[in-house]
Amino acid sequence: MSKKTLKKHLYILLFKILTIGLLAVALLIASIYLGFWGTIPSQKQLTEIQQSKATEVLSSDYKLLGKFYTTDRQPITFKQIPKHVINALVATEDVRFFEHEGVDNLSLLRVLIKSILLQNKSAGGGSTLSQQLAKNMFPRKNLGKFGIVIHKIREIIISNRLEKAYSKEELLTHYLNTVPFSDNTFGIESAAKKFFNKSTHQLSIDQGAVLIGMLKTNYYYNPRLFPEKSKKRRNVVLHQMKKYHYLKDADYKKLQKLPLELDYQSFSHNTGLAPYFREHLKKELGQWLKDYNAEHKTQFNLYNSGLKIHTTIDAGMQQLAEEAMCSHLSKLQTDFERSHGKNAPWKKKTNLISRELIKLDAYKKLKASGLNAKEIIKKMSTPHDIEWFTWQGKKL
Repeated sequence: MSKKTLKKHLYILLFKILTIGLLAVALLIASIYLGFWGTIPSQKQLTEIQQSKATEVLSSDYKLLGKFYTTDRQPITFKQIPKHVINALVATEDVRFFEHEGVDNLSLLRVLIKSILLQNKSAGGGSTLSQQLAKNMFPRKNLGKFGIVIHKIREIIISNRLEKAYSKEELLTHYLNTVPFSDNTFGIESAAKKFFNKSTHQLSIDQGAVLIGMLKTNYYYNPRLFPEKSKKRRNVVLHQMKKYHYLKDADYKKLQKLPLELDYQSFSHNTGLAPYFREHLKKELGQWLKDYNAEHKTQFNLYNSGLKIHTTIDAGMQQLAEEAMCSHLSKLQTDFERSHGKNAPWKKKTNLISRELIKLDAYKKLKASGLNAKEIIKKMSTPHDIEWFTWQGKKL
């Protein structure tokens, strides 16, 4: 075979491989578009999506007593989000957000060259805010080895439809209302109240940067668990704001020196002010909602309809009452222990402790795993960190 003929055959072979490759890609995209890997919502369906919202229990002086929720989320409007929070988000997550229509071709090209060809793992993911929103609204499922490719294409299609369904302001609002923050918190309003005990519109520039910073990895940059890592990440966000001219150099230098100060609030079902009152309220509301829904043919739900429950409790007075109760019971506990002295039953009657020990969940789990009593005691006697209650507050 001559060189000319061999070259011709090689060109034909390469052409066939390229054609088959392009056809395979086209078929994959078509199968995703047609919903073979999961239904893709239409543009109309995207405009009708309702997110789960936490129900708020408010005091007579409009303080948040607690929440009922399956997902800790409190949506807000675009006007309630400070400009500096938007700037921090765009500068850090998607600097060309206002220029693209859902897909940033420059970022995709960077990822293709650095991540895939040069194997640089620090090159970033290339996802726009619209693509991240699509991912938040429609979580990924396990689709096997090539799942990441399928998900990326699916999210590109959804993000393109989101861009057509909503304005840029609406997309930013939806994103910040749905994105997961640390400590199982969703949406920036819930995050602001949890970590800084204030509404989003009250956040300072450095506080907003802390919240935006944790979006990269909400566990690793959790300011409650890892304050130093969170502070470094906050300063990265501030640097991005300076880099893209959202912050003056002098302001950046001042802000990056500020300490990280939290005012952490836990709004679970069992913590916060008036937990017993809220538990009683939950039972009352359950029956009231059942009757209301039946009468008005509605479907309000205590845990995801975003209801606001106004109560007659004064938050300030309740706080003082609970503090007085803790102070009094603390003294009673001290008097109780002093009255027993050396004859305290928990000191003299070892069988009392044994009887209580076997009731613990930890004991039951170890017993279910096949350990005998001696092995269980040895296992439970191993020193480890636990959180325990005292009248002076929880201790580690």
